Amino acid sequence: MPRPTALLIMGGADYHNTPEHYELLTGLLAGPAGLNVTVTDDFLGQTKESLSQYDLLVLWATHGQAPAEPVHALFDVVRHGTPLLGLHAAPYSVRMVEGGPEAIGSSYIRRFPHLPYQGITVNILDREHPITAGMEDFRISDELYCLEDLGPDVHVLASYDGRTANAPYRGEPRPQHDEAHSWRMQQPRAPLVYVRQLSAGKICVNALGHDGAAISNPGFRQFVVQAAKWLLS
Repeated sequence: MPRPTALLIMGGADYHNTPEHYELLTGLLAGPAGLNVTVTDDFLGQTKESLSQYDLLVLWATHGQAPAEPVHALFDVVRHGTPLLGLHAAPYSVRMVEGGPEAIGSSYIRRFPHLPYQGITVNILDREHPITAGMEDFRISDELYCLEDLGPDVHVLASYDGRTANAPYRGEPRPQHDEAHSWRMQQPRAPLVYVRQLSAGKICVNALGHDGAAISNPGFRQFVVQAAKWLLS
């Protein structure tokens, strides 16, 4: 049986698109996840026709101001049944396009920066789901995104306790840092990994994976491998 095909969509901000990112993510998807992987750094040039050629779409790209056309094309293809695995910056890349947050299932918070890079415990909330089967809580050092406005059909599989994520911001204090502090103190289950259905297509978002150390973390790797298998099932 031929291996399923996947399009790994890279590109955008340089700090999320180093040679190490390309090597580790491609190897993870082509190796343990068992996929035939095509890599592109041209998210902005994708169309419904180009995206429809694959069994699985993996969005890694980091674009602060992505135009509407490729974002709408992406979710149109998902609505017609192609599953989507959104890694780390995926919610960020679609956040400025009308309908993007609703489609991916959460809003990347705009009122303040993401929380500082730090060590946290990933709490597995649903141990029965195929993506988290056999997983236990684990430690990881990562850049912590602040996701909100989760849709009613979003099912959170893993979270972190924002009240313990107390690493300080670097540089001069800003008013937004106080807002971030207030937010995290009200987030005992800040979402990290979740799933949702978008018409005929399944979506899994995993907000972890900022750098090579995080991508190499066994817990992150298990999330990605088991998510790919579930999305393609």
